[in-house]
Amino acid sequence: MANRSGRKYGLTTLFPIKAGTHCAELRTYLRSLDNPVVYPNGSPLCEVPMVHMARFVIIDRLAYQGFPARCDYLNWQYLLFMCDFDGEELEPLVEAIIERISAVATSIWEHCAGFPGTASRDVLTAYFEKCQLETTLFLADRPEETVSDILKALMVKRAFSQFVAQVEQTQPPADVLQRDFWAMWRTLEGSATPQPGSL
Repeated sequence: MANRSGRKYGLTTLFPIKAGTHCAELRTYLRSLDNPVVYPNGSPLCEVPMVHMARFVIIDRLAYQGFPARCDYLNWQYLLFMCDFDGEELEPLVEAIIERISAVATSIWEHCAGFPGTASRDVLTAYFEKCQLETTLFLADRPEETVSDILKALMVKRAFSQFVAQVEQTQPPADVLQRDFWAMWRTLEGSATPQPGSL
């Protein structure tokens, strides 16, 4: 089914960028989003817990393959936004973006033609849908697992790897090994799910 793989939705959108200095300003802003001082988890999209992966790309020209191909030109410059997230439709993602990173979203999409602002979830969802391309070959490596499932699995894997490394160094007796393993496991069971970007 287009745009979906298991419990994940694959979004591909192309937003025309306004004329003038907007493309350069948008490029500068997007480059600032990996600033660890401002975004210690690596990205403002870590604040949207349903997002598995997201990418912004500015398309300002088409690649020229050389003769005998013709040189093609764009009438607009475009912002390509791709995102895969937990869910079956676009609206929950837009709602989460508005609730959690509204200022960032405005700073990005205000450079795009037709951006309606973030005051209305329905209006912004319609804007995204208008600029959406059908994702016809969306393959997810873990289509049935949510962000939360994957983060918990990574937490367990990390803790178990540390436990094995410690056992290799200390080589405790079997009863101590068993006791320490169950203590580690109980700690993991009581641990909160890690936040996106924290592992």
